[in-house]
Amino acid sequence: MAAHFGTVPASSTAGTIGDIYPSKWRDVPQDSVVDDWNMYNRECVSWAAFNIARHGESANNYGDAKYWDDNARNHGYRVDNTPTAGSIAQTDNGTYGHVAIVDSVHNGTVTVEDYNWTGDGHYLVHDVNASSFRYIHFYN
Repeated sequence: MAAHFGTVPASSTAGTIGDIYPSKWRDVPQDSVVDDWNMYNRECVSWAAFNIARHGESANNYGDAKYWDDNARNHGYRVDNTPTAGSIAQTDNGTYGHVAIVDSVHNGTVTVEDYNWTGDGHYLVHDVNASSFRYIHFYN
């Protein structure tokens, strides 16, 4: 898995969002404040909820990432195994699960943008195996 802190893989330059997470959540210690969606800052769920809200949708109070697929389905959003740019990659793996924003889709992998992939509360652009996630389509 290729990981690029704060950089963009050459194959995905067109769609990369970049670290646009608001400084009021980014520039303070991880888990020190609660965001507008009732989630702790610099966590994957906060980053995803922030980006979903930018598109006029809401993941308010969706909780840990492992619950996002079920909560999204219950709210009428499509959840499937087909990644698309802009969809939310979601897995139940680990204690809390994980969510990320799909930047681009490749042969068997997706480039995602997320926070806290490595447990340190930082933004990251990296490639993951596409079959490791479900995909939530909030706005695409």
